[in-house]
Amino acid sequence: MEAFYWLNFAGMLMFAPLWFQVERWPAVGEWWKPALTAGMIFCGTWTTFAAIRAGDVSLVTPLMGTKVVITALVASGLAGTQLPAGLWAAALLTSVGILVLGGPELRRGQGRGWAIGLCLLSSSLFAGTDVLIGHWAAGFGRELFLASMFTGIGLISLATVRWQAPGAFRLPRAARRFTGLGVVIMTAQTGAMGLCIAASNDPTGVNVIYGTRGLWSIGLIWFVGRRWFGNTERSTAGGAMAQRLAGALLILTAVIVAVASRR
Repeated sequence: MEAFYWLNFAGMLMFAPLWFQVERWPAVGEWWKPALTAGMIFCGTWTTFAAIRAGDVSLVTPLMGTKVVITALVASGLAGTQLPAGLWAAALLTSVGILVLGGPELRRGQGRGWAIGLCLLSSSLFAGTDVLIGHWAAGFGRELFLASMFTGIGLISLATVRWQAPGAFRLPRAARRFTGLGVVIMTAQTGAMGLCIAASNDPTGVNVIYGTRGLWSIGLIWFVGRRWFGNTERSTAGGAMAQRLAGALLILTAVIVAVASRR
């Protein structure tokens, strides 16, 4: 849980410079929008960590792939966005591909109902957040919306850290390097995701592309896993590697379908 809080603090610092780029301040009655999305992101991330505690990473990761389809459903229902049939197909293919990719791990996690429920709740919160960012950011001011949203997440974290993670400011020396590296990578990923959604107002398409991370992980393991990371899964995973490759190819197909549907 300590890493969760450091991630939130880093996001607040990363987007702080955007406060100095504001050209137009919105009306007071509009500030509830970034406040709501900040609360949803905080709860979604916290719920993900709770799901990992209730189950394990190998159970949560495949289930998080359902966010792609949930995003499409929320975009269609909440924001009134008419999605082309190709993008619906891409969203479904992405989710199926992620479930195939993580199938063996998901089966080993059977019976953990709390973890599954928390994970689906987390996916729903993040899907709703993605849609709301795309729907509200342009009218509010993209830079100001992102700055205020991540500041809100940081302030919620400051208010709750003593209760949830009292050891966050007393990390063991051995853990600081890896925690810092992980926080930098995750903050960059979260920031890039927010910027893409705010700029494009296309949360479903962005999530389809984001779903390719499973494909890149397979590629890294296959080509440079042993040499760069000492990873031996290519030679020891057996049939599971073939299943993972099949899932990755489904995700690649989904990206191709999504791109083609835009033309």
